Amino acid sequence: MPPFYPCPPISPLQLLYRVSLAAGEVHVTDSEEQRSDSIVDPCREGDHAKIEIPLKAIHEAARPFLGNNVSRVAFWNQRWEREAKHAGINSTRSRVWFYWLRGVAVATTVIVPALVGLNLSGTGGTAVRWITFALSSVAALLTAVLTLFRFGDRWLMYRDLYDELIGSGWALVNSNPGSDKDEAWNAFVAATNSAISRYNVEYAAEVIAGAQQKQDSGTSTSA
Repeated sequence: MPPFYPCPPISPLQLLYRVSLAAGEVHVTDSEEQRSDSIVDPCREGDHAKIEIPLKAIHEAARPFLGNNVSRVAFWNQRWEREAKHAGINSTRSRVWFYWLRGVAVATTVIVPALVGLNLSGTGGTAVRWITFALSSVAALLTAVLTLFRFGDRWLMYRDLYDELIGSGWALVNSNPGSDKDEAWNAFVAATNSAISRYNVEYAAEVIAGAQQKQDSGTSTSA
């Protein structure tokens, strides 16, 4: 049985960075991505393994289609594999952050009415009022973060993109051995580009426009 490594606590700045990273607002360079992949993170190792295993298996099976063709290798590495890995990792991150933020927000909204119902006086009442205020602020802040970053929508979009890209990869390597490899490759490229284009359209509609609509509606309500 492998040893247990508890996830260390993080500072508020690290928390903000991880939220932005999970939302896809922070991008890392190739060298940073390779360096992070070489470091075993016990908090994320299992999820990364689930993403890497099918990617490596498809890559090995697709070698006959790649050969020594530089353009095909570049498309595979920089287009399909990079986007599939990015989508898989961010799908997991968005799902974790969605449940964590949503769970804490719901818990605080349940606790606050119970604290108000105690109706204590004196020193105890003052402490309860401050705790109630703090929990209400936390619930409002987490709800605002969920509305801004829309982790639920991101999770579903990244998951769909990952599934479509993996599906196009399996379709390529499982194509009829007697069929034209160029035809199978062209179908793979078309399916990959279609999946990425669909994701970009949904991202603009659901995340960017959706967050802007929420902000505009909140401004008009306050006005």
